[in-house]
Amino acid sequence: MKNVYRPIRQHKVTEQIVVQIKSLIGDGTLQPGEKLPSERMLCGLLGVGRSSLREAVNILDALGFLDVKDRKGIFVRSVSSPLLYDPLVQILREGKAGLGDLYGVRKDIELGSAYLAAKLRNKRDLARLKEFLGRMETGVQESSEWSMRDDMDYHLAIAQASGNPLRPHILKHIFNLAGEFFRISAEKITAIWLSTVIEQHWKVFQAIECGDPEGARARMDDHLTWGEEKWRALSAEIGPSRR
Repeated sequence: MKNVYRPIRQHKVTEQIVVQIKSLIGDGTLQPGEKLPSERMLCGLLGVGRSSLREAVNILDALGFLDVKDRKGIFVRSVSSPLLYDPLVQILREGKAGLGDLYGVRKDIELGSAYLAAKLRNKRDLARLKEFLGRMETGVQESSEWSMRDDMDYHLAIAQASGNPLRPHILKHIFNLAGEFFRISAEKITAIWLSTVIEQHWKVFQAIECGDPEGARARMDDHLTWGEEKWRALSAEIGPSRR
């Protein structure tokens, strides 16, 4: 694992920890939903004591950059949440916009992300994409189960590879807003659908790997348009009470 943390100087330790982690989140090095190293490991990487680290983590938690979960660890929050969460939830609840509108925004972000990822991707980006694709394939082959987390991580990795650190945060927020429907959809995905999704994901990856921006955008459009058709079929089956 690449060490992205720098040892902290002893002057204003807590403040420096806060600044460094905010910077790593801001430039996209730390991704939304990513788990930070354990407290002990993080102290070693930063060269700080536990009291300073805990104080800094508490500050970052209060500011909305980190999410501290008991017995699970410290996770990066989506930085879009404090800005967008309440207004978007209210709009969706009042029926002024629906999941179809949300899916449209997702497509706008993802088509652009795929295009730029094919231009800007590096070896680390390609390795992460392959890792998530491998996990999805293994899950399907071994137990015919679909991991929504690996699926979302794959799409977030493409957004990160686009070179704009805001894209993965906003995309993660869209996933969070549609979380309940994603969960219901995952329960209804068939084996045939799973193999199609895997195939489509590989086509997007291959275009990105080959440095084909137009091809990557077209393959992502194919994938998301297909997904939208299945979503509409599921939406009609689930009914308005669960949307």
